[in-house]
Amino acid sequence: MAAPRFPRPEDVFSRLSKEPIAALYLFHGDEAYLIDRAVNQVRSRLPQAALVQTFHAGQDPVEAVLDAWGAPSLFAPQTLVILRSAEQLKDEERERLGKEAELRDAGQPLVVCAHGRVELNRKFFSRCAKTGFAAEFRRPFANQVPAWAQRFARERKLRLSDEAAQLLSELIGPDLLALSTELDKVATFVFPDTDIDARAVERCTGNIHQHEAFELADALGLRDQKKALGLLRQVLSDERRALPVLHALVGHFRRLWQLRDAQAQGLPEAHMGRALGLRGQRLRRLLNQSRLYSVPDLRRVLHRAAALDRRLKSARTPAGVLFDALVLDICARPR
Repeated sequence: MAAPRFPRPEDVFSRLSKEPIAALYLFHGDEAYLIDRAVNQVRSRLPQAALVQTFHAGQDPVEAVLDAWGAPSLFAPQTLVILRSAEQLKDEERERLGKEAELRDAGQPLVVCAHGRVELNRKFFSRCAKTGFAAEFRRPFANQVPAWAQRFARERKLRLSDEAAQLLSELIGPDLLALSTELDKVATFVFPDTDIDARAVERCTGNIHQHEAFELADALGLRDQKKALGLLRQVLSDERRALPVLHALVGHFRRLWQLRDAQAQGLPEAHMGRALGLRGQRLRRLLNQSRLYSVPDLRRVLHRAAALDRRLKSARTPAGVLFDALVLDICARPR
């Protein structure tokens, strides 16, 4: 009963709630929030008094996992064993777990969590996929983040404006755990009110220099190289903010591309605003910026941003140097 390779999260959760308890679960991918949610859903299927034991590959010996997995408890009706960081399992450890899996049943399930994509043809992981329940959770694309913000708001009985959802997606990026936490913070900020607009998000959302980040995005949208380079120094005063800043810039240029397409189709301004969750002065400002870029310009900007994202995660080059090159490339006038 292996899961489809790239199912929608809601489909995975639906199956977890309906299908019989499995002996093995494998949840992997780069979206920790969804993995934790899947683990909690498995836990909710067991008796409330069930014993939960959590181990971490690379820290806890595999013998400890095997001792706990399937061992009856004198004090609990059932035991759930969770193995995290399974991407760090050694070959011989996977071999042992794979052999033991043949002897286990659904009465004492094992939930395996791994960061990143795992090779499902490798020993033990293949066993999880073939005889248990396996699902991969990937981070949403940038254009899907506002919908996730709205989903989180509905779960909390909040009313989140489209503009506020878009703003949260720009500030936080595709990290769903961070997005969920930030929405909780904004909800506390507006309490007892349950309506959240863009102004509330602007006033509350973390110490991430959001105003400078937006000013940087606008300067780049206007191809104002001098202003952009000056703002860059302020925004990247802490280089740990490099990825959130990049996500904000990508969101800005995606909207410029969407507006460019909408103008090419002859759509009225009101229609564009509703489609992108923008209105008033902000919509008009982005419309003006979109006219400064051709579609090939925008495609090149997003390709460069994707390359920068990879380099920020792997290279030792200072983030400021990498961003300087991006700013110079974006602000270069077309030949």
